[in-house]
Amino acid sequence: MSPNNSDTPHVRFRVRAQSDLDEAQRSLALLTNWRAGSTAAAIVMAILLPFAIAWRVSYLVAIAASIILAATRRRLQSARTRRALAAGLRRTASPIQPSRRFDPCPVLADRAAAMAGQLLELANALEQTRTPDPAIVALIRELLTDGTSPLYNPNLPATDLQTTLTRARAGITALPTA
Repeated sequence: MSPNNSDTPHVRFRVRAQSDLDEAQRSLALLTNWRAGSTAAAIVMAILLPFAIAWRVSYLVAIAASIILAATRRRLQSARTRRALAAGLRRTASPIQPSRRFDPCPVLADRAAAMAGQLLELANALEQTRTPDPAIVALIRELLTDGTSPLYNPNLPATDLQTTLTRARAGITALPTA
């Protein structure tokens, strides 16, 4: 051992201090890397968040639209709706047109009289079909309730009424009746 014992521990302490300093620098660099990584991840998540929200909202909108569509389809295919539309078709085909409170405007009697047979056939077919095509039911409803339909609008040619009734009849008879 050296006569001066203070030099030896001091040298060891310097070596040890240097290794501790290197370790501290590595730890600080690692901490800086972790902070930078977590900051980058937070930025990416913040950028992707609106897309996730939009996806969720669009998903919920699609579910709501499906539920509404199913409810509308069920309502259009209900027996009550079919009976009401058939009654409206029969009333339109009647030679005496009693006015009703919710009629959009007076029916063109000459057109209704010319198509009375087809209106009655369509009414019978509509009542006998259990699950009619909702598009055809909506077409019949529009024909009866829309003031611009060929049943009410004298500016439209009479052939439009014939075409609409033929289309509705073909849609109803194409379905199996039960």
